[in-house]
Amino acid sequence: MTQKSLESRIRNQISHLPLEPGVYMFKDAKGQIIYVGKAKKLRTRVRSYLREGGDGRHHIQFLVQRVRDLDYIITGTEQEALILENNLIKKHRPRYNIFFKDDKTYVHVKLNADHPFPRLTIVRTPGKDKARYFGPYASAGSVRATLRMLGKIFPMRTCNDSELTSRKRPCLYYYIKRCPAPCVGYVDPQGYKDVAHKVTMFMKGRGDELVKALKDKMDLQAAERQYEAAARTRDQLYAVQQTLEKQRISTPKEARRDVFGVHRDREKMVIQSLLVEDGKMTGGDSYYFDNASLTTSEHLSSFLSQYYQSGRLIPGQILVSDDVEGKGALEEYLRGRREGSVKVCRPRRGELKRLVELAVKNAKHALEERGVAGLSHELLEELRDILELKTYPRRIECFDVSNFQGRQAVASQVTFIDGESAKAFYRHYRVRTLQGANDYGMMKEVLERRIARGIKENALPDLLLVDGGRGQLNVALDVVDRLGADDLDVLAIAKVREGHGRRKAPDRERIYSPLLDQPLLLEGNSQALYLLQRIRDEAHRFAINYHKKLRSKQLEKSILDSIPGVGPVLKRRLLRAFGSIDGLMCASEAELTAIQGVSRSVAARVKEFLDLRA
Repeated sequence: MTQKSLESRIRNQISHLPLEPGVYMFKDAKGQIIYVGKAKKLRTRVRSYLREGGDGRHHIQFLVQRVRDLDYIITGTEQEALILENNLIKKHRPRYNIFFKDDKTYVHVKLNADHPFPRLTIVRTPGKDKARYFGPYASAGSVRATLRMLGKIFPMRTCNDSELTSRKRPCLYYYIKRCPAPCVGYVDPQGYKDVAHKVTMFMKGRGDELVKALKDKMDLQAAERQYEAAARTRDQLYAVQQTLEKQRISTPKEARRDVFGVHRDREKMVIQSLLVEDGKMTGGDSYYFDNASLTTSEHLSSFLSQYYQSGRLIPGQILVSDDVEGKGALEEYLRGRREGSVKVCRPRRGELKRLVELAVKNAKHALEERGVAGLSHELLEELRDILELKTYPRRIECFDVSNFQGRQAVASQVTFIDGESAKAFYRHYRVRTLQGANDYGMMKEVLERRIARGIKENALPDLLLVDGGRGQLNVALDVVDRLGADDLDVLAIAKVREGHGRRKAPDRERIYSPLLDQPLLLEGNSQALYLLQRIRDEAHRFAINYHKKLRSKQLEKSILDSIPGVGPVLKRRLLRAFGSIDGLMCASEAELTAIQGVSRSVAARVKEFLDLRA
């Protein structure tokens, strides 16, 4: 089909779109969804993509050139379209949408203020109740450290409600001055409420008010000659002042606002968030996108709706550096989730504008720092194009099997994310069901375990790479097909063998793909080859090292278990003292008898036994 006839067919499809709110999906020649968008009026919105010079968006050409078909879903309102758009983006991960995936697990601090003796707890998601919530915080460890610090300054209970009502005597926290023991009536509700109010002031960032209140209280206690109480208040005051010194960034007063600044360089974009609580900046994060092919306003709108779907508190004011497409629908959607007023605005002057400019400055710096990482993106795009992969291979996992004549069979899994090793996701496997040399069977068992777990946890890689040729590839494809991981790309990589000895040729690799009848030969000067080769070599190294470790342990176990008079306890002492069998072989009888439990006769037997096997 010519480009002209194709455009005519698309225009005909557009003419039949309804003038109602909904979601539209652009598809490529393979039927893959490459872009998902929302619209107040479907026909008007989609028609704008083919209008010559209609909106001047120079990025649109990259999308339109690849569109071969479109689909749509009508919704009741524009807000429903926004929610559906987010769900479809998460499901299909279209190439021309930005896919916001935040790996952080955010937490909040909850104060059950309606209780006569409230306590602070850490929760994942704020509930719709009368409790006060503070956050979100990216680090649960930092939150726990803060609560421990607060417990020293303002003692509050940490026990649950059942423990509170059932206790007959104070717990340890009372005796170390971390709890006023409301469980046994050592503090009245009003006195406890005063402590909870101070904690609330601190958590809300009202540190200056808290300092003033503590100073006034200390002066009053001193005037009334309550010197011990005044000393305790003084200690609280000092601790609060020391903590507040860590942060002195001021902004215009407002209960809470989020600030977002955008900086982009062609398809590379960074969105920087700044969190502001009662005039104090409390944190922020940078979010990177390498596929921002459309307008900033479109991507910013999609980002914000996804951002606030992930459990964050929604503030009353959201400041942005650029216009947001469909701002009215976004505000209405956020109002429904917050159950209160939400305003998205782009400030033009004053302190608020300077705050947005600060976010943009941080975004620009973050994108400049990520310049090197952009090379990895181009490399992965090259892999995707050359090997015709279904998805962008952001996460690649490679598997290799290692054994010695079928014994001590192990496998390795190494993980690369954005072209760099992610060692936190490396895994070792012990082959459980097979004996003897059976590389195909071993690979099958390991892949079945990994893919089954990935399906259960919804955590599969984008590309599965196995060390080997056509046989290993077929094993991997069979496992993927049987377990139903249809969207998973699978490749195999093997060294080229040449000469009569069939030795491996350096820097020459064959890539086996289910889409190719013959393997693809990539020469050593290919950067795409270098990445695949580096991943495979890392998997091989990881497997060999683990296998050597197991063999060494087995060797040490079998030799020492054969020596009369050396039991498990003594064996551990000898290996701990000398480090290995080699260390034992170099030790003298005098050095052996220095070990607890080793008599002269046992030392002589150990030396004789090891000397015979030297």
